Amino acid sequence: MATGPRSLHALLGGGAVADLLLWRRRNASAAAVVGATTVWFVFERAGYSFPSVLSNALLLLVAILFFWAKSASLLNRPLPPLPNLEVSDAIVEKAANHALVWINRLLAVGHDIAIKRDRKVFIKVCVFL
Repeated sequence: MATGPRSLHALLGGGAVADLLLWRRRNASAAAVVGATTVWFVFERAGYSFPSVLSNALLLLVAILFFWAKSASLLNRPLPPLPNLEVSDAIVEKAANHALVWINRLLAVGHDIAIKRDRKVFIKVCVFL
C-alpha cells in the first residue's frame, strides 16, 4: 500500500493555512508576517506584557464607547449597539465548580508535599515551577 509522493500543500493540510504558509495568497501572507512582526516588536522590543496591552486596548474601547454615546446624545443619533451584558447564574455556578475542582487538586498536591513529604511530587512541582 505504497502511496506516491505527496505535495507540500497536501502535507500542510491543503487548506487556507497551507495557502498562507506557501504564499499562495500574497496579501494574506504579507499581512500575517506584518502582524507577527508587530506582535513580536510590542512584546519583545518595546517591553510590554500581555496584561498591559490588554488593559490599554480595553481602556481605548471604553473611551471610544463613552465618546460615541456622548456624541450620539448631543447629535440625536442612535447609541452604540451593545448587547445586554449579563452573566447568568448557571455560568457562574459552572465556573465555580470548575474552579473548585482545580483548587482542591492544588491543595491535595500541597498536602502531599507538606504532610506526606512525597519527594517525587515535590520534585515535579519544583521542575514545573
